[in-house]
Amino acid sequence: MRRRLLQSGAGLALASLCLPKQALAQRSGEPVVDAYVPREKYALLIGNRDYPNRKEIAPAHKNVNDIKDVLEYYEFKVKDHRDLDGPQMTRALAEFSTMIRSISESALPGGVAVVFYFCGHGFQTAGRNYLVPARVDPASEKALSQSLRLNEDVLAAFPQHYPGISVALIDACRTDPIIRKGVDDFNQIAAPEGMLVFFATRAGRPALAPISPDRNTFFTGAVVDVLRDANGVTPIDDLFQIAANECQSRVKAEFDKAKLTIPPQFPESTTNLRGRFLIRNRQQELDRSKRRTQLAQDLSKIEERWRAIQDTLRPNRLIRLCEDFARDFPNSEFDQQVKVSISGARQAIESQRSAGLSGDLFEEAAGDKDYRDDLTKALRGDKDAAHRIAISYRTGGSGVVANLRRTEQWLRFSAELGNGIASFELSELYNQSGQVGDAARFEKKALDLGYRPPPRLGTRGY
Repeated sequence: MRRRLLQSGAGLALASLCLPKQALAQRSGEPVVDAYVPREKYALLIGNRDYPNRKEIAPAHKNVNDIKDVLEYYEFKVKDHRDLDGPQMTRALAEFSTMIRSISESALPGGVAVVFYFCGHGFQTAGRNYLVPARVDPASEKALSQSLRLNEDVLAAFPQHYPGISVALIDACRTDPIIRKGVDDFNQIAAPEGMLVFFATRAGRPALAPISPDRNTFFTGAVVDVLRDANGVTPIDDLFQIAANECQSRVKAEFDKAKLTIPPQFPESTTNLRGRFLIRNRQQELDRSKRRTQLAQDLSKIEERWRAIQDTLRPNRLIRLCEDFARDFPNSEFDQQVKVSISGARQAIESQRSAGLSGDLFEEAAGDKDYRDDLTKALRGDKDAAHRIAISYRTGGSGVVANLRRTEQWLRFSAELGNGIASFELSELYNQSGQVGDAARFEKKALDLGYRPPPRLGTRGY
């Protein structure tokens, strides 16, 4: 059932959205310091407001309008739709996918950026995420068969391994409309290669929205405002981390006004990107060129200090360098990245300590460009990058030698950062070595983090 949170007098009315510069070639061992700037940019937006049985999502159309405006500011070619039923959603995805595939085949590396945005009802069941078409009751028996599966029907429609980045923005709930035995069948997912998936809420939680059509949902409003204020220098995954914090802050402020104690909504992202990606328009490039000309005397010093930040492989040192940089160069174009780096490094330190790992975890003098890229991201608290490093040590990929001890360490680190998939893989590793106590502990942690193991894997009673 759609959940409403009403507070008379304060004017608060919330509702659950749903029930149920090109990269340079890097030598091995060098950190990645540059980023891709895509030139071909496309977006597909779907905003479903029309749902039966008083389950309308009032802000959906405004969300699409505002997302379209901000993406067109960044020179995206946008296709936007409202209130699509199941066949219409499938057709829109297929047509968009065909167009993008034909474009991407001739694109230079890092040359294509694609955004998919959905606002509407959604749910999770049996560990899968579903998007509900318009005019379908998300709590009805037909919802499961009439809804689109996020991974198989939506994300799979985007070309994989093409030279660029795909971003999926999912402004929908991730609860199960039919709770069985008091437990939600929710799940974390792993993003396909080349994609960033940004959910409005964590697995098993609702996404909240005002019931007014004149306001954005909290998630979309935060994304729009952060993108409007972006300077074209902060990588897209850092921008979304800022948006996640802003969304949580806005929901908490509304809850505090209404004296509600429900846990606030906190967006969750999963990434599988190689390199950093910047989204900017031509005017931002001209403005940046002018600023750099005006700062000519200090530019070399700023860039030298920034490169030192990018080169460091110690979280504590990263924090010190960032704090010194912010003090010496206030309001620089790197200001947003400095704040995100400090926050991520603090999370990395806390997770490193919780996992009982030493600082040399980050100082492996090996690995190819992909490995070094993931290392710099993991240092800043990226749970998915840490998991990819664990996989590299397990398989002997990305320029490192297979190493069981390193696999275990990176799985522990990734799990402490919040990766439920890594936590379950760690429990399987401990099961194989007979460490039953540790295996049980990390199984439970995987479930607490929102990961439901696939039925085909050997689980113990769940």
